[in-house]
Amino acid sequence: MVHVFIWLIYISYELGFVTITSRIHITPAPLLIYYGLNISLFYFNAHVLLSFAFLKTRRRYLNSACLIILELAVYLAIKYVLDNLLTGYFTLRSGHLPVSHLYIYENLYRGASFTGLSIAYFSTRYLARFREKAYQEETGRLRAITRNLELENQIFSVENAYLQNQISPHLLFNSLSFIHSAVYKLSDAAGKGIMRLAELMRYSLVSANGTGTIPLPREIEQMENLIALCAMRFPGEFFVRVHKKGRLKGREIIPLALITLVENMLKHGDLGDKKHPARISLELAENRLIFEASNKKRQVSLYPSGGLGLKNIEKRLQNHYQDRYSMLIRDENEHFTITLTISL
Repeated sequence: MVHVFIWLIYISYELGFVTITSRIHITPAPLLIYYGLNISLFYFNAHVLLSFAFLKTRRRYLNSACLIILELAVYLAIKYVLDNLLTGYFTLRSGHLPVSHLYIYENLYRGASFTGLSIAYFSTRYLARFREKAYQEETGRLRAITRNLELENQIFSVENAYLQNQISPHLLFNSLSFIHSAVYKLSDAAGKGIMRLAELMRYSLVSANGTGTIPLPREIEQMENLIALCAMRFPGEFFVRVHKKGRLKGREIIPLALITLVENMLKHGDLGDKKHPARISLELAENRLIFEASNKKRQVSLYPSGGLGLKNIEKRLQNHYQDRYSMLIRDENEHFTITLTISL
């Protein structure tokens, strides 16, 4: 029912736009046929083509790209046959509809847009299923050894793994929305956006080493990748300054600690004011890492501020570092600052 409701909204929007701007009268039969074709392309691409390429082959991205190209070629052929049938060329006239560069481009543009939406839909489902499956498997394993003397440490590991995967879906949905817009334009920005998002998704799902930590430079690299991905969505209206000081190599940190704090800034901060840019600083003095993120607050928040991300990261910090960290939050009228200090 949710899918039906979303499609009705989408179709109503397109038809309303066409009717208002061009005042074209569309008959019901062709409307059902063409939208049936496009919606079939959407679900076939997500549930058949991408599911096969990602779950049953090794070269996932290469196979996906080749199959999508073949899929669009078949889509163009079916669309051409339908156009001939609905215009009467196969029944009332001899010959067939002329094929021009404009005809191919317009139909390829339409097919690519629904394919892009399908990729976004598949990515969201794939990530959600992967996380849920991993969490259920780990939880089930721990319940089977509840009488083991190492139960307390195992529960901490599951809790940390679960909290680690609680990156807010707002970032994912907004990023996929940008990718969808880029696919409509068939621009090079779509490829860059998809690559950055794929890198972030891969990093968020990867397990830490045996100590529960990862190299600090890797965490910082993905933090900067997250900032760059958001900057692509707001070109010329995104102002974040990052400052690093000290020798950061050779240090370890729990995964997604810094990324969660930066994500909180990107969600709730006003990053479009050039005179008051957001600032992120990392300083390593001896064995102490000092991370500070400061930003101007939005007048109207786009997302509900439940504080779940900050609570999760503080719980993970407490589990791993105990009394070797401190997190100070300054929530003022116009600015928000968070300072995290960890003894590595």
